[in-house]
Amino acid sequence: MRKEPERLEIDIVKIFLTPPKTMREKITLFVMMVVVFIMFFGPVMFTEISPLKGALLSALPAFTVSWGWLVLLRSLFRKKEYSKN
Repeated sequence: MRKEPERLEIDIVKIFLTPPKTMREKITLFVMMVVVFIMFFGPVMFTEISPLKGALLSALPAFTVSWGWLVLLRSLFRKKEYSKN
């Protein structure tokens, strides 16, 4: 007989707005930001855009994509910590 999976209601505000607490979350966020920044800044570097504007244009998607990745990992592996009580 199969066991029914446990259903939890996730607190969306808490999972999105809680800053990284553990060192693992901080390292994951930093590594993802660096990787995505390099992916976005590489093509911009060879255009006529100033380096400062290119860095700012690359930093915004780097932060949003890495934060979304962190929220996804939280929702997959740490559901009980971010569930509604």
